[in-house]
Amino acid sequence: MKRYKLYGLIALVALLTTSCAIHDPFADNGELGQVLPTVDWELTSTLVKAGKHAGFKSKYYTTSEKAIDHSEVWCLIGRQQTATATSKLTTSLAYTKTYSLTDTVRSSQQVASYPHSKAEWDGYEYVLADSFPTSRTLAPVTWINPNQWDQEKFDSYYPSTFQQEFKDYMVNALTKDSTYYNDLRNVYINYSFPIELFQQLNAQYGIDFPTDTVMADKSNAWYTTDEIDHYYYITISEDGTAVYHEIASEGDAPTGANVQPVYKAAFWLFSRYSDDTGGKITTVRRQYMPYFKSMIETIPFTSWIYNSASKEYTVSFKRDYFLWPEFRVYDSDGKMGVTTDNKKIDLN
Repeated sequence: MKRYKLYGLIALVALLTTSCAIHDPFADNGELGQVLPTVDWELTSTLVKAGKHAGFKSKYYTTSEKAIDHSEVWCLIGRQQTATATSKLTTSLAYTKTYSLTDTVRSSQQVASYPHSKAEWDGYEYVLADSFPTSRTLAPVTWINPNQWDQEKFDSYYPSTFQQEFKDYMVNALTKDSTYYNDLRNVYINYSFPIELFQQLNAQYGIDFPTDTVMADKSNAWYTTDEIDHYYYITISEDGTAVYHEIASEGDAPTGANVQPVYKAAFWLFSRYSDDTGGKITTVRRQYMPYFKSMIETIPFTSWIYNSASKEYTVSFKRDYFLWPEFRVYDSDGKMGVTTDNKKIDLN
């Protein structure tokens, strides 16, 4: 039994020795127990204009017999970006697509070095009040509601998929059902679709859709009335969905069916009385939605986001840079002490 205990003790000692070798946090600065410079500092401001110097006050000392050699400031450069675009071609469908990114532009690198002779001894520790440079190329970038469209700027600021994703959302939202019926109607009436597009879609879908291009004519074409044209009743399918049955007269309905009128309207519309609303409700007939989807897919991105009232494109882009600086002090053996409570500097 004692032999087993001895073997266990030897294994434990070996495991502890191995663990220390693997996880030694002082591996880069010397042997365990090495005295490193003790360092602290504070920044003059955490908001600095790009291209100007950032001020600081540092304090350091060492209890080692080694002398202090010099100090340095190192900085990591980070970037924050936000980009948005808002639909102005619709009203009920108020859509804003947003993109944001925070990343590292450059890993931590030395930006300034100071000889130890610049520091002053205050009786307790060395004090160094100085500054380090920032780059004017890191100034913020903004592009907000321009009057003139700049595709090159948009391509450099926004992800390559942003424009198509925005358009896809608008098209799908308007044509998946009649939730945004009024918006779809307004887009059809107010947007200047060319007559060639209507002719192309009529041939493609085999539909004799009006080819009007004047807003007043398109408004007249998309019409509803209160004149009863025929009737309908509803049944529920096995999967729980409502099935609409349109009939010529009330007498064509099954016994007990709740029959309601269908009003005269453009052929692509289903305008009817609904018990749910207690009045008339109008939707686009499902079989015509692919036609409208193909139609509004031709609208370019810039037309979706153009504000005709202010004559601006409703995009907003902002890029800001920030620094994560740290202060390092080296002794004559090259051993380093470094600040740990570092604060971010925003560049403006």
